[in-house]
Amino acid sequence: MSSTTYGLENAYPGDAKRNATLQRPLQIFVAAGDFLLILMSYLGASLIYGTFFSPLLESDVSNGAGLIVGVVFVGIGYLQGTYDNHRLLNVAWQLRKAAINWMVSLIILAIAAFLLKSTDHLSRGTIILFALIGLTGLWGHRAAWRIGFASPFAKGHFIDRRVVLLSMRTLDFTSSRFKDLKKSGFDVVRHFVLNSTQDEAAWDREIQDIIQQSRATNVDEYLLAVDWNELPMLQKLSQHLRVVPQPIRLLPDFPIADLVARPFVPVGGTMAIEIQRPPLSIFERAQKRCLDIGLASVALVLLAPLLLTTAVLIKLDSPGNVIFRQSRRGFNGKPFDIWKFRSMFVAENGSTITQAKKQDARVTRIGRFLRKSSIDELPQLWNVLRGEMSLVGPRPHALAHDNYYDQMISKYVFRHHMKPGLTGWAQVNGFRGETSTIDLMEKRVEYDVWYVSNWSIWLDIRIIFRTAAALMYQEAY
Repeated sequence: MSSTTYGLENAYPGDAKRNATLQRPLQIFVAAGDFLLILMSYLGASLIYGTFFSPLLESDVSNGAGLIVGVVFVGIGYLQGTYDNHRLLNVAWQLRKAAINWMVSLIILAIAAFLLKSTDHLSRGTIILFALIGLTGLWGHRAAWRIGFASPFAKGHFIDRRVVLLSMRTLDFTSSRFKDLKKSGFDVVRHFVLNSTQDEAAWDREIQDIIQQSRATNVDEYLLAVDWNELPMLQKLSQHLRVVPQPIRLLPDFPIADLVARPFVPVGGTMAIEIQRPPLSIFERAQKRCLDIGLASVALVLLAPLLLTTAVLIKLDSPGNVIFRQSRRGFNGKPFDIWKFRSMFVAENGSTITQAKKQDARVTRIGRFLRKSSIDELPQLWNVLRGEMSLVGPRPHALAHDNYYDQMISKYVFRHHMKPGLTGWAQVNGFRGETSTIDLMEKRVEYDVWYVSNWSIWLDIRIIFRTAAALMYQEAY
């Protein structure tokens, strides 16, 4: 067995105990901050609405709305582990959880007011302002956590979760999974490399020595870094570690992580791992369709001046139709005609189609700007309303490209398990525009398959927000 120490040169059991004592009130402090912020948000919303829009409403029920939402929000966050020390630095996760829990808390307030017949006592204007101010404040609070808790002192005394790492071989601590551990507040204070070839007695002595050394450093949990070909040792190792009261967690390599990340579903009296998810349920399809119709309708109305101006510019710039239609495949391979603003002098729609390249001579003057800004894709909002496309999904390719890549990439067909989209998970992760090599297309397909396997309405909303930012720095031809 070999052992590596990380950051323990000046650490003694007394220091570890003092750090643990400092960590205990942190959850209460942060949760109390959320609760007070919610109460102040409601008070501020009441004052603003009462001062500028209507006389301030005085009502015990109304004044208690902020208290109800505050208690529900903090309670949900506590049950979900939102205030766990090692999760305070994960800003993206915190912002997402804050938005979801905030929405749930407001819904519970509305249900409670309805059941208590108190809706007449609640000011709709105040509640709307409260929803906006409160969410903004909670997001700001989490941004402040990230800044405050990122300091070396805070991470050493409040945030870091001290862990012992056990593996069967020497590990690369510069890899992304270990960098992510450190970023998320997991401080690997000891790393033990075990000898898997020794006999049972020697193995038992080795584990006992590890436990004794770990207890001296007062660790918070144990992490097991086990690869796919080392799984037989996992059960043996976990049995020996049962004597410790700390949590023991598996830190798998990619094949194991991909497997355990999939849903577990009951099959008779046992559990099965879902290798391929079923089609979206009726409720999920209804959610996605409502989002598509709602946003596409609003977008067409708001963007009508831009659409008309673009049509005029295309007509003035070069001869030909304003709208270019091309055959694509949709859900389950069903063909449809996609709508785009014409951005080229040609209108290819046959068995051979050449992808646009940088400085492509086929692109018109106005077309170059339309393609770079993705304005040429806006007519696809009509495809969305018709139900042929969705706002979010795998981007549809020309039939010629579908036929080619379907033979080259084994998972390509999975893209047709969901409606194609105006934007997608691959696009917001940098795979927008030309795919000049098979490797680039394989990467795009990888992101598309992940989206199909992990769909949720919140993922669609996240992609829509990220699309706006992606358009500002990603290049397309």
